[in-house]
Amino acid sequence: MTDDDRLSARGQVYVTLAAAERYAEFRRMLIEGARRELTSLLLDARLVQDGEPQRWRARSRATGLDISATVVREGRLLVVLAVNVRER
Repeated sequence: MTDDDRLSARGQVYVTLAAAERYAEFRRMLIEGARRELTSLLLDARLVQDGEPQRWRARSRATGLDISATVVREGRLLVVLAVNVRER
């Protein structure tokens, strides 16, 4: 995977409250901490389905998580609308 294949190469990632809440619920953590952690994990996500909305996937060995994200572009922002999280 090259740097250009990652979500972070496509623009600035913004995680919505709804996506952060879902992740926080799964991880049993506070929402703002969940938003920061999720943003960090999604920076290395790879594109699974192009179009509008896009589907991106990030897998982390460090956390043992597999995250699928629904993302739409709003100008330069890549807005994460929703996530599905599962343990690997």
